[in-house]
Amino acid sequence: MIARRPIPLSVAMYTGALLLAALAVGPALWLLLGAFQAPGTSLRSVAGPYTAANFAEAWREGGLAQPLLNSVLVTIARTTANVLLAALAAYPLARMSFRGRRFIFLLVLATTMIPEQVIVVPMFKIAAGLGLYDTLAGVVVPFSVSAFGVFMCRQSFLAIPDETEEAAIMDGAGPLRIWWNVMLPLAAPTLATLALFNIIFAWSDLLWPLVILQSDDRFTLPVAINRLMGLFATNPRVAYAASVMALAPIVLFFFLIQRFLTPQLFAGAVK
Repeated sequence: MIARRPIPLSVAMYTGALLLAALAVGPALWLLLGAFQAPGTSLRSVAGPYTAANFAEAWREGGLAQPLLNSVLVTIARTTANVLLAALAAYPLARMSFRGRRFIFLLVLATTMIPEQVIVVPMFKIAAGLGLYDTLAGVVVPFSVSAFGVFMCRQSFLAIPDETEEAAIMDGAGPLRIWWNVMLPLAAPTLATLALFNIIFAWSDLLWPLVILQSDDRFTLPVAINRLMGLFATNPRVAYAASVMALAPIVLFFFLIQRFLTPQLFAGAVK
């Protein structure tokens, strides 16, 4: 017989869960309400009136069409590069035996302890020296692969049974074909999770685009929204509306790929 949890403990657990949920969802709800509030309404009021005019004004006055396109291009490029390069680097670290493999992996992991703010200046000098200043390529290339992505892919590849790879070798498949046709499909949940993390990071990244970009027609969406906060300082609801529009694609993408975020794809890999 399973022992029932004491009532005071259950109350404390559910109360803590509700508080954490409120802390997580509260700012988003406040942002959504502020985006729909009519001009002249106190931001502390939830009574209304509400209007969708803020979204139209943010799109029109903020000129968000080009920044939106730039953000889509940057996000697709960075996510694709991160997933493919991380998986490609993780495969030999997980499935091949060579001298120094453990040291290389530890060296890669060590880079995760370096904050982005510390390397912004040297990274800017390198990017400018390569002619990447004020280009979308300058936003993509420095973050085209991450140690976190290599770590995730390596751990996923290690979980794949050896018999699967041995069967592919017996069929005459080479390392690259095994990586593409065997490892990547079986690691789909990890790759989907990594893609989600990279999409969120690339879509919302402000610091590096703010440093490397100069021209208005190359701004990404976070940079454009940051500028809106200054242009509409007397009516921040417009900037709130722009933030909600920027948040919507991330939420939609999460619901589209959540079916891939399951470990069951490993089931039945080996008969």
